Amino acid sequence: MHQSVARSLVMAAALLLAAPSVARAETISPQELSDREEIRTLLLEYGHLLDDRRLEEYSNLFATNGEWIGGFGIGKGPAQILAMMQKGFADLPSPPENRNYHILTNMIVDTDGKDHGTAYSRWTFYVKGEDGKPKEFGAGRYEDELIRENGQWKFLRRVVTAEIPYGPPKMEPAQ
Repeated sequence: MHQSVARSLVMAAALLLAAPSVARAETISPQELSDREEIRTLLLEYGHLLDDRRLEEYSNLFATNGEWIGGFGIGKGPAQILAMMQKGFADLPSPPENRNYHILTNMIVDTDGKDHGTAYSRWTFYVKGEDGKPKEFGAGRYEDELIRENGQWKFLRRVVTAEIPYGPPKMEPAQ
């Protein structure tokens, strides 16, 4: 009988060690839930304002010393980011003649429980094709550092990487 009990204990211990760990439930405060939702809204507002070419409102999504790093180069602060985007879209007709849109997905948002946060998300960008139908133009990812400035979440640093077709962010100031 001792052998069967000992064998059973050894088998039970082996099963416990081999079983995947169950992650402890994370306790998130109501404030952090609210902050995460505000950040998700910021991420979506970015695409909405850019697609509508409301570039001044768009640039104000960035903190006073916020950075945009991507295919156009680096813009620092809302004024530089606005100028960079105006230049980038200067030769394109505005909506509704030149309608395009972002699809934003896979958002992972975290905060420090205070005034700083991070986010990771994916983007797919569509333009109007020659036949008038939506045509995928590219896809990639955003990697964000966020800050609460004057009570509002803003981008402190947004790095835009094109993955399809691949294009690393330009690491020099936009001209």
